Amino acid sequence: MSNAEKVVLILVGLVGSGKSAFATALESHFPRQWRRCNQDDLGNRAQVEILAKNSLRKGLSVCIDRTNIDESQRAHWIRLAHEFPGTRVWVIFFDTPYEICALRLQRRTSHPTIHSPEMGLSVLSRFARDLSVPSANEGFHCMVSLKPVDTKVEYSDSDIVTILDRVRSSEAVMQSRPKPMRISWAERRGQSRGGPTRDIKNQSNYLSRAWQQGTVFPTQNTSSSIKPATEVDGDTGVQAGHTHEEVSPLLKDLLGVD
Repeated sequence: MSNAEKVVLILVGLVGSGKSAFATALESHFPRQWRRCNQDDLGNRAQVEILAKNSLRKGLSVCIDRTNIDESQRAHWIRLAHEFPGTRVWVIFFDTPYEICALRLQRRTSHPTIHSPEMGLSVLSRFARDLSVPSANEGFHCMVSLKPVDTKVEYSDSDIVTILDRVRSSEAVMQSRPKPMRISWAERRGQSRGGPTRDIKNQSNYLSRAWQQGTVFPTQNTSSSIKPATEVDGDTGVQAGHTHEEVSPLLKDLLGVD
């Protein structure tokens, strides 16, 4: 992309879906064009907004690296983009299955705000209930969905360019597409895959592709189901009672949920 083209790129996805790996690589490979605005690092949405505005004033494009799980949260960044005339709004939805996010969280040790697998799985369960899939009529210009097979643990500069080109080329498709029916991420999973508690052995195609792209899985036996916290048993380290446990306001703010 040219330096004259300014973009607010909104990442959307569950904890563990792969957003930060992409955003980090984007800024690393193209530091003169892109600034990563990550809420885990900055502490709250206000700080993300400050960095995004300052970067746009300098002529940089910005990548909003937070969960952005519903339309109201995404609308905030669309309004911010409108403060800078000519700025494009792009969305990348990391359409990573719940089970793969859970497996990643079980092995994650370096997240700045999630300090244990138990906390990670509890947060994941809560966010999965609230996540709504982005739709074309929210007001952005371009959008793509990335499956695990489309993502990498480590992105090359050509990988990043390929994904950005996909996003840019989606604009014509979005303009010709009728407005979609609203459906939540959880509803879509239930309709297309037999519900959120489907046994992980039936997800072999997802997991094999995730394995090929470098996802780290637990060394222990993973034949048992990885389920939302309403039904996860001792094998995952999360008790069923976590379903009704509210995520604290501080943690929600750090994770990018308003």
